[in-house]
Amino acid sequence: MPKIISTATADAPYMLPQSDIKNFIFNLFSGSDIDIERLINVFDNSEISQRHISVEPDWLSKEHSFKERSEIFSEVSLQMAKQAIVECLAGVNFTPAKIDNIIYVTSTGVMTPTLDARLFNELGFNGHIKRLPLWGLGCAGGAAGISRAMDIARAYPKENVLVLAVELCSLTFQKDDLSKSNVVAASLFGDGSACALIAGDENELSVNEKCPELIGSLSTIYENSLDVMGWDIVDTGFSVVFSRDIPAIVKEKVKPNITELVTMYGISINDVKHYITHPGGLKVISAYEESLGVKSGTLDISRKILREHGNMSSPSVIYVLDEFLKNIKSIKAGEYGLISSLGPGFSSELVLFRTT
Repeated sequence: MPKIISTATADAPYMLPQSDIKNFIFNLFSGSDIDIERLINVFDNSEISQRHISVEPDWLSKEHSFKERSEIFSEVSLQMAKQAIVECLAGVNFTPAKIDNIIYVTSTGVMTPTLDARLFNELGFNGHIKRLPLWGLGCAGGAAGISRAMDIARAYPKENVLVLAVELCSLTFQKDDLSKSNVVAASLFGDGSACALIAGDENELSVNEKCPELIGSLSTIYENSLDVMGWDIVDTGFSVVFSRDIPAIVKEKVKPNITELVTMYGISINDVKHYITHPGGLKVISAYEESLGVKSGTLDISRKILREHGNMSSPSVIYVLDEFLKNIKSIKAGEYGLISSLGPGFSSELVLFRTT
């Protein structure tokens, strides 16, 4: 079976306490038509202590074109991606020239050639590397990238796949958007980059005994849910679409999805001991816990990543995975785990794994 060999993360350059971002948003929207005195409480209820962003805070209070945002994305995402990839490969003494496939995931920046092509020139990837850019999967993108990497490594067991997720959510902030969704998003989203190396079972990297085995995946898109999450395209870039119904959808849909996946592989949902869950927000994490009926502490890593980084969209679930793998040697072999993310569509991505 394919294995998760290594992971790494790279934070955006500016770290801000949640209290600073709260004060910035309150001052920015005071005197406007939005009821900021009431809405500002979402910052205090988020359980986020800090976030990393890609620009100086003052940048967010000024007008910016889509072109300017894109130029910043191109520059900053390249540096963050390089850091994550170098650390990921160094951890297993592997070189970029040996990478067979790269899956690049984002929903917050647009460039052609895509970031993976730019990384080819910076890091020395194999000239025959197979590239698969994935755009628009939002928070589900990290789990989707791992799922597609598993498919490739299973079909070509001698090959390896690098999954790279980069999101600069701060660049999408619209200072003139007076919607509640914009304030909620401002209280929640941060920037980050993360990568994971997946190898087929005939690859030289697969000899590592403590690497989790990827067993199977399930992708689901829900009917009539296009307005739950996504972007509206405006003259200055992306304007957030963010429904208050997301926690309710989690409660209704997640457990049946997970049950469907584990049943395909002859196990029960009660056999799943580890949840690598995208930290979409405090209410989303609580909805997972309520829906699954898991014991206290099961989603503590997701809470930790949310507290220290906010919701970074697609890289977030790999941040959770990276934290989980730091303690993999202390985890008993043969235990089942699940990587889970939700995103625009509205959609779910699940990956079942087993510890070794």
